[in-house]
Amino acid sequence: MLSGIHGFNEEERLMILLSNGGTNIQHAAAPSATALVGTVDGVALLGRTERGWAVKHRALQGVFVSGVTALDDGTLFASTRGVGMAKSDDGGIKWNWVNGGLAHHEFWSCRAGKLQGRDVVFAGALPAHLYVSEDKGASWRELPAFRKAKTVKHWTFPPPPRIGHIKDIVLDGKRLWVGVEIGSLQHSDDFGESFTELPVDPEPRECDIHRILVHPERPNRIIIANGIVGMMASDDAGKSFYKLKMPADANYPDAVVIHPDKPDLLYMTAGVGWPVHWYELGRARGKIYRSHDAGKTWERLLGGLPNGQRALFSALTVEATPAGFSLHAADTDGQVFESMDGGDTWTIIADVPPVSKADFYKGLIRDRVKLANVDDIVASPTANQRWAAVGEKL
Repeated sequence: MLSGIHGFNEEERLMILLSNGGTNIQHAAAPSATALVGTVDGVALLGRTERGWAVKHRALQGVFVSGVTALDDGTLFASTRGVGMAKSDDGGIKWNWVNGGLAHHEFWSCRAGKLQGRDVVFAGALPAHLYVSEDKGASWRELPAFRKAKTVKHWTFPPPPRIGHIKDIVLDGKRLWVGVEIGSLQHSDDFGESFTELPVDPEPRECDIHRILVHPERPNRIIIANGIVGMMASDDAGKSFYKLKMPADANYPDAVVIHPDKPDLLYMTAGVGWPVHWYELGRARGKIYRSHDAGKTWERLLGGLPNGQRALFSALTVEATPAGFSLHAADTDGQVFESMDGGDTWTIIADVPPVSKADFYKGLIRDRVKLANVDDIVASPTANQRWAAVGEKL
């Protein structure tokens, strides 16, 4: 149980983090008793009770929280769309804005951890600028080398204002991985002083990075969720990529996680088609899948999950402990699901505000009116051709 706004139990510093653009793979000594969910209306702090989970506290209301992340000491950070970066030192009860040094305030992703032995927090902006803090958010500096990529002038995003953003950030020991939606996948071996752009596809619009996974035992093995292109993998640290097979009944991977101790075990959330078609149909048909063979084959998980629901599962997190692991997912309706048996069965543990990338949640609201930015989304010719080829089959 949470100790409330007047006190904070040190044991509660480690918690499940669930958001669209933040930490999604975690280790813990025991199953966490708290969870922090980043939503379109602030953060929701959940606590385990004798009867299950309950929403214990809300904070940052009125702010779109795109990602939540944490340092090893439990210091929490939230990236927001329009207000910059927020920080909490008391387990998510009270938050302060930490925007010193930030020239942008529209952030779509964040990631805290260790890089080359240093405690760091990274924040990914729209437009796609990359920032780092080495003093727990007291100050930030931009890594300008990130924007020296040859493709930078082609970075984009389908909805207006059609500006690309940093969608995912991964820390892998000495390496830093950063993905732009849409246009670029890069890594750095020197703490961001220089970056190498990786050849996902010669056409930048076919480099639609949603998530990046690094194999914990074979660091040259990289898996990416590449939008409507599907799942892709590299066995040479990103020098070359090949496509992985997608499930027959979905073709738009979004959230993807790898079990940190069983790296052939993957979980993926996906929709059918892509947002243009979701809005036309009024449903994303969101689903969750599991792979036991590193993405070669997938099985759909239905135990307790909606069968082809209207909403999209926009967040997915795995927490591994010595005794097992848990999975948590959240969708654009704000439903939070939990599985304690590897994904075989799921239960709804909370209802919170929508968990969403961009305005997906608005486009998937039942019986909605026409919306600017949502219905003004534009597909590239390549994406339209791909959908025409597969859409009737799904």
